[in-house]
Order: sequence, then C-alpha cells, then structure tokens
Amino acid sequence: MGVLLVGDRAITRAGVRAVLGRDRTIEVVGEAADGPDAERRASALGPQVVLVDAQSPGLDVVRLVAGLAARPGRAMPGVLLMVQETDDPARQALRAGARGAVLSRATPEQLLSAIHMVAAGYAVFEASWSVPPAPDADRGPAPSCGHGTADERARAELLTRREREVLALLARGLSNAEMSAELVVGESTVKSHVQHVLDKLELRNRVHAVIYALRTGLVPAACGRCGPRYTAV
Repeated sequence: MGVLLVGDRAITRAGVRAVLGRDRTIEVVGEAADGPDAERRASALGPQVVLVDAQSPGLDVVRLVAGLAARPGRAMPGVLLMVQETDDPARQALRAGARGAVLSRATPEQLLSAIHMVAAGYAVFEASWSVPPAPDADRGPAPSCGHGTADERARAELLTRREREVLALLARGLSNAEMSAELVVGESTVKSHVQHVLDKLELRNRVHAVIYALRTGLVPAACGRCGPRYTAV
C-alpha cells in the first residue's frame, strides 16, 4: 500500500515514516511539505492513502482535500489527518471529503490500523466528534460496521470468550504488553490468544483483525458506543 506523507515539519514526517516502517505492507512513496506539492505528488505517485499533518502551520488542509477531490478523471486517495483534540480546520476537511482523522497522541498501532482501514474504504474518525467524514463520491459509500458476510459471521462463532476479549483489545489498538496488563496474564499467553484469533478468523495480521471486528460488529467499539476512541463507518 502506497502512502504519501504531507506536512511542513520534516522532523514530524521522519517520525511518522519510522512508525510506518514497522508495517511491511506499507510503503511511503513520497513526502510533500505543502498543498500544491502534495497534489502534484499524489497525481504522479498514485498513493492509496495521503497522511496529512493537519497541525502544519503553513498547510491549508481544506484546500488540499478539495484539490485532491477535483482532479479530473482520478479517484481521490483516502486522506487521513493527524489532528489535535479540537481542530476546526480538520473538521472542515472531513466535511470536504477526507476519509478520517487520528489524534496526534495516538499509538503507533492505532495509526497503522487507521491507515489500513482508510485504504480498505472505511471512514475513521475520533468518536467524540459530532460530525463524521463526508462520503467520497468517487469511492462510493464506505462499508458499514455490524454486518460482514455470512462466512465471516460463522467464523466468529469459533472464538472463545477470551479470544473475543482479545479481539476487542486489538480493536482499541493495544500492544501485547498493554493487553497483558489489561487481562492480567503473561505476554506469551496474549501472543497465543492473538494467534488463535488470526487462525480462526483466517486473517493475516492484527490490522486485518481490527478491520474484521469493525465489519462484523464483533466488538461494541465498532459503532463508537464504548471502548476505543476511534470508530469507523
């Protein structure tokens, strides 16, 4: 999956690049320091996701989103914003068609999960925000949570109660160490539970487990009613 990093602070882009380097399925195809450069690079490189530091002082995020949406004959890449707790320009960008937002204090696991969900067609946003992202007309409506295919629901029945708990913690973006503390078990036990979840649901990695949970509604957090901070629609 190709990701374009956008932000006017080189040190922030370097830190995000290091985080994305943890995921072998993600390739940072380029970086841009301003909106016009981001639009040019998006056209030339065709990233699936444009990750934008919405706190960049010199970046007009709303104009960037509008510019990406207005390119003739090209589908808009999924735009994911890194934001502060209250960020009005970011909310405007979501209304303009950005696919999601994560708080700048999100964990690496949460950021990686959000990128995968945006690439998969979901809109990811901070659950306490009252205005969800606008749908992207070029992509069609995002998949809804709480459904999934009959096969996906059948596989979910194979999970034990503990494995469902582990899946819910995965959906919150917790690391193995954090899950170990939450469940009061050793990390080796957590790793075993995670592997059982992946095997039973026939999934490749933790990120796909999060997407699966959101698609099928296996965890209440998939609809933003409780649990994790982020929800997807």
